[in-house]
Amino acid sequence: MLEHQDFWLEIIKVIPAYLWVIGAFSAFLLAYDLYSRQLLLSTYAKQQQNGLADLSQVERAFDDVLTVAARNPHWHIEVSAADKAQVLRRLQGNGEMLSGCRVLWLDDRPDTLVNEIRLLQYLGLDVITVTSAGEALGHLKQTSCELLVSDIARPEGQSNGIATLQTLHDHYPALPAIFYVGNFNAQDGVPAGAFGITNRPDELLHLILDIMGRKCL
Repeated sequence: MLEHQDFWLEIIKVIPAYLWVIGAFSAFLLAYDLYSRQLLLSTYAKQQQNGLADLSQVERAFDDVLTVAARNPHWHIEVSAADKAQVLRRLQGNGEMLSGCRVLWLDDRPDTLVNEIRLLQYLGLDVITVTSAGEALGHLKQTSCELLVSDIARPEGQSNGIATLQTLHDHYPALPAIFYVGNFNAQDGVPAGAFGITNRPDELLHLILDIMGRKCL
């Protein structure tokens, strides 16, 4: 009986120590949980701030495109404030799907597309510029591209953009293509083989988002 009492006395002596360990461990778990939550919130806030900063760069590049267009008597476009706000909202909600995607941009005058190219680069797109069908085929043989952006009008003696697209589709039939041109008649519709055609930067961004959205399905 005495030995039994001694056993319980020893148990009673160590209970405070066990309780202290359990309390300390619980406090540690609580502190770690609070720290994790704060870290997560901090990271999310930074991502949101970075996203807004990137969007402001996109907006500035977008405005630069419109400024250049306004100076060109042969490029007649009108993008309302509502249209601009709409595409920026769509980019803010879906722009992450564009990050890392590769665009092949075919134009005999890539120097006139500096603002458009910068606009796409701010969105995380990798833009490769080429000036001929031969160059385009060479790049496509080396690396895959998610989509093609092309002009239509070409200097005398060169195939126009529609004929060039047919040539590219003979080798890469699944390559989505957008024609980005100075002027066009919407009543003529979309050229055969193309996903869309436009002379407006906001519509160009919508078309790119449409293509990438379908690829994500």
